[in-house]
Amino acid sequence: MRAIVFGLLPPLASLPLLTACGGPSVGEIVEQEVTLTLSAYSSDSSQVAVGEPQGGLGVTRAFVAASALSLVPCAEGASSIVLDARGYDLLTNPSEGVTTAVTNLCAIELDLDPVDGAATPGVPDGATLFVRARDSADTSLHFSSERSTSLRFEAADKDGFPSSSLILGFDVATWLAHLPIAEPGMSDVESDLLYDQLPGSVTLFVDANLNQELDDDETTPIAAVSR
Repeated sequence: MRAIVFGLLPPLASLPLLTACGGPSVGEIVEQEVTLTLSAYSSDSSQVAVGEPQGGLGVTRAFVAASALSLVPCAEGASSIVLDARGYDLLTNPSEGVTTAVTNLCAIELDLDPVDGAATPGVPDGATLFVRARDSADTSLHFSSERSTSLRFEAADKDGFPSSSLILGFDVATWLAHLPIAEPGMSDVESDLLYDQLPGSVTLFVDANLNQELDDDETTPIAAVSR
């Protein structure tokens, strides 16, 4: 997990005023750690599982290329916390940790754009999305897309998300549903479906036990893709 320190503290000259008016003192202004984990999971392992096939497909790698990941504060006028480009291997539960004085986040934006495959071993050059899987006959399958998209997740109310520890879950069963894997010469159709079905497969959850994994008791969504 890479950690980034980002603070939006008020100017020092204003601190006595804040204290006098009942606001926080210098010692009470505490930065918080915001953690966002990106993780692949399956809502139907009999069709598409993470890891070994359980009757259908088994996903052995799921990769998305992000040109930016933005954490959007609720406070009007506050700048978004923008993390730079990075590829995410979703089966390894990559996490981003940000130390910030922002207390409420109201949105998360994930911008997906092609990257140079030379810098990402095993990923086709220019791929934004890449999935490697095996079927029950142990046949290796690969799906990829070079199209760009942006996914935005907004809090349900003005107070923002209920936790500063979040998981962006990619449901591979929904993502890979209906791909014509048994039909030869359908690579274009597979690529389009991989792209088209992505938004409906990604959901934001709370990481209640802070273990940076999506557990069975953490599957109540707090935000879906809004467009």
